[in-house]
Amino acid sequence: MLAGFGIGTFLGVTAGGRIADARPVPFLVAGVPVLVVSWVLYGLAAGSPVAVVGLALVQGALSFAVGSVLIARALVLASGAPTLAGGAATAAFNLGAAAGPWLGGSALEAGLGHRAPVWVAAALVAAAALLGGFAWSGGQSRPRWAPRDPRRAAARCDR
Repeated sequence: MLAGFGIGTFLGVTAGGRIADARPVPFLVAGVPVLVVSWVLYGLAAGSPVAVVGLALVQGALSFAVGSVLIARALVLASGAPTLAGGAATAAFNLGAAAGPWLGGSALEAGLGHRAPVWVAAALVAAAALLGGFAWSGGQSRPRWAPRDPRRAAARCDR
């Protein structure tokens, strides 16, 4: 199981590095929801040893590909302070790496069953995806009447 996950992480980091250079945003738009779905599939298939071993490889690949692209994207967007961006992105992943097992263990301790940690992981990834989507949108929705290009709106006001 751990070997499958390890092979998946190697494949994910390798692919993630190539994707981060070529098409990072389309990959993240597709990859993050696929990662959420894969956690849900993992929770549903947790009773099948064959499925769990296969999904361990998939989880390793997806998690590390998405993570690599996210960190690379942070470095690109914060070109004025890449060390700070890299440190903050890595710290965010470390926070998840600490909170996930703690929350999963708490779910087990609460008697929610042996699949509870997987459902906690799915919920955490979904919450991170929603938070990331919100941050990517600039933290606010644009009203339908608002112009898409603020420069055009300024030009209209200057007339």
